[in-house]
Amino acid sequence: MKPILAAFVTILSALLCGPARADLVVSHFPSFAGIACDSSELTCNGSAAIANTSDGTVLRLTPAQFNESGSAFSTSQINLGSGNSFSTFFQFRITNPAGIDPADGITFTLQTVSNTAGGIGGGIGYSGLSPSVAVEFDTFNNGGCDASSSNHVAVDIDGNTCTTNNGDLAVVDGNPICDFSSVNTYTRSGCMSNGDLWSAWIDYNGSALSVALVDGGVNGTLQRPATNIINAFPIDIASILGQNSAFVGFTSGTGAGTENHDVVNWIFSNTFQPINPGGSSGGSGGTAPEPGTSALLLAAAVGLLAVRRRSRRAAR
Repeated sequence: MKPILAAFVTILSALLCGPARADLVVSHFPSFAGIACDSSELTCNGSAAIANTSDGTVLRLTPAQFNESGSAFSTSQINLGSGNSFSTFFQFRITNPAGIDPADGITFTLQTVSNTAGGIGGGIGYSGLSPSVAVEFDTFNNGGCDASSSNHVAVDIDGNTCTTNNGDLAVVDGNPICDFSSVNTYTRSGCMSNGDLWSAWIDYNGSALSVALVDGGVNGTLQRPATNIINAFPIDIASILGQNSAFVGFTSGTGAGTENHDVVNWIFSNTFQPINPGGSSGGSGGTAPEPGTSALLLAAAVGLLAVRRRSRRAAR
């Protein structure tokens, strides 16, 4: 962690929680401008790289090329909160699908193996990472393991992307199939490969995991939706990981189908405190942060951006 970032985290920890929460970590990437791919903050693996797009500077996990695998994780393992709890919010955009169909999607992953990338194609850059827990945003139909859906969210465990085993697979916006056919075209609303900016919230309170997801092309705000796509899924992450720390980040893969998989921004807190960039939260499982938390996060982000700008000017 860079010294200035560590200072902001320390200040933010004190403001939020006082001495009892001195171990709080808030990683905030309002964009990936000024972030080196292999640094004290972030380590990229496989095809992952920082890229300039219409969204600004993003984390591109895989380009729209065949048989790619990429990941980006915190360079150091992060100690998680009580019961391995955490909250995270990020936005992603998937573009330029090609090949046999849009493929394959992204995962948000906690793993203890190393900074590495997993399998290509249906492995979504995640297969082979064990012990681990991931939430997959899958854009390709791999048959029975995906409940024959090419547009779903599910929980993965120990590098296994055969998600129907966990009984938590959820189709996105009532669109089980999003492909190159005219009947189920991937370009329509509610298909994760449609090129829209998607917003995702993942929260774990130590015993249950919830995921919320919204298509930015339908709802242009950052307000959390009223219902979760995965709500209070029971899971013991502490037992699965075997420890209370993990590399935290994203994976992606392509195979005979391809697409650009871009993470546009990301906030991660190593405690259960659902993040609401857009204000008031929605219903089931979507509690708002403690009073003042959003303002403090914003202040920290503004401070970080200001410091990065000054650092870049000084370096010229």
